[in-house]
This record gives sequence, C-alpha cells and structure tokens, in this order.
Amino acid sequence: MDLKNKRVVYHVPGMENVTVRRGVEYAGPLTLDLYYPPGYQPDEANLRPAVVIVLGYPDAGVPTFFGCQFREMGMMVSWCQLLAASGIVGVVYETSKPTEDVNSVFSFLQKNGGALGIDKTRIGVWSASGNAPVALSVLMSGKALCGVLFYGITLDLDGATDVARSAAAYHFANPTTGRRVEDLLKDTALFLARAGRDQFAGLNEALDRFLVAAVRCNLPVTFANHPTGPHGFDYEDDSDESRQVIRCALAFLQAKMRAPTA
Repeated sequence: MDLKNKRVVYHVPGMENVTVRRGVEYAGPLTLDLYYPPGYQPDEANLRPAVVIVLGYPDAGVPTFFGCQFREMGMMVSWCQLLAASGIVGVVYETSKPTEDVNSVFSFLQKNGGALGIDKTRIGVWSASGNAPVALSVLMSGKALCGVLFYGITLDLDGATDVARSAAAYHFANPTTGRRVEDLLKDTALFLARAGRDQFAGLNEALDRFLVAAVRCNLPVTFANHPTGPHGFDYEDDSDESRQVIRCALAFLQAKMRAPTA
C-alpha cells in the first residue's frame, strides 16, 4: 500500500461514522477539516474538547509527491477519526507557512469555538516526526492544554545539533531553535511515544535528552516506549505493541481534556 493510503493500525467502534466538515476557511484561502464525534451537532451548550494535528511541513509540493495534501492522507484521516470516536473534535488543516499558519488555526478556533462546538479552554495538539517542533512551539506559547508527540523530533539540548541537521535535511519548520524544556509551562501535560528502532539518526538521542530534561523539570510527562517500533509505527507496524501505545495516547487525551463518551 502506498503511503498516502496507510491508516492507523488501531480501530475503535464508530470511527467510520464520525461527522466531517471539510473546507472551513481559517485564514484567507487556507482551510481546515473538522471531525466530530458520531451524532454530535455543534452546540454551545455542550462544547467538546478538540485536538489539532499540527503540521511542520508546508503543503507546497506534497500533492505532487503523495498525490494529496497531508490532511488527506490515510494516517491523518484515521487519527482524526480516532479522536472523534473518542469524544474529541479532530482538526487538521492545510498550510503554506507552518509556524504562522498554526497560530492562525488557534486564533480561528478561539474566536469561533462556540459556533464550531469546540471548548476553547480544552484544545490540545497531536504531532509526529518532523512536525513536532511546531507543536512544541504551540505548547510553549500556552495555547494548548496538552500535547501528544509520536516519535517526535524535539529540541537540541546540551550542545547537540541533531534537530538542526534534520531540519536542514528534511525541510521542516524548526521554530524552537535555541529553546529549552524550561520554556514549557509547568502544567502542560505531555505524552511522548518513542519508536525504539527509529531509523532516523539522532531522533531518539534528542528525544531521550528531552525526556530526561522534562523529568528533571518535574513536568507532567507520560512516556510510552515501543522497543521494536520503527518510525511511523502507528501506521507501519500492525502489532499489539503499536495498538497499545495508540490506545494509551487516546486515553491520555480523554483524561487530560475531560472528553465525554462519544
């Protein structure tokens, strides 16, 4: 199966029955898609938490390479479906300038949350791989309640340059250059998923340093290590171990965001 059609290897009842609102303009011509829990209609008297899937790569060139935008890829669609089926509104968007556009997404949700059925005080982020530095920048700004990072490229700490080299090689946005774990708010809950057999040089080394620093700072961190998991294990590795990490990430979000049963 080609990458654009690969889906998350975990399934929950109702995820195919979620309601999707596509093409909502959030900044000029840029649009986002909203995935709602089954049967839910936006209601200001019954607002739901939301999770934004944060992107660190511009969509320019992506359709040529994959045949679709990031938000249309099977992994993104299925993660949004999982979120919605777990009682959380999934949000995924198109981007041309990742660092700027994610701020526009959050501004849009803060301004229009009620009409969209979203509780603006309960918005989190999910991100993976080279998209993670942009998600970390959102968390450092205090705009998100919590964050889930899957095999995420994090920060260059203790004089390391692994993240900077990866950003130069793979062309993802790196707005947290020079930042420290101490820049995260003390009450920002994090879920870190590590791929034990990640094939990208320096990624796990950076993640390990980040985890140690987060624990030293006594941050509310939940850590899941998939010892045999490759990069992208949530859609590449159809195993009980992968499903367990995904299940734990969803439970983390439900608990931290006080999500109702869908």
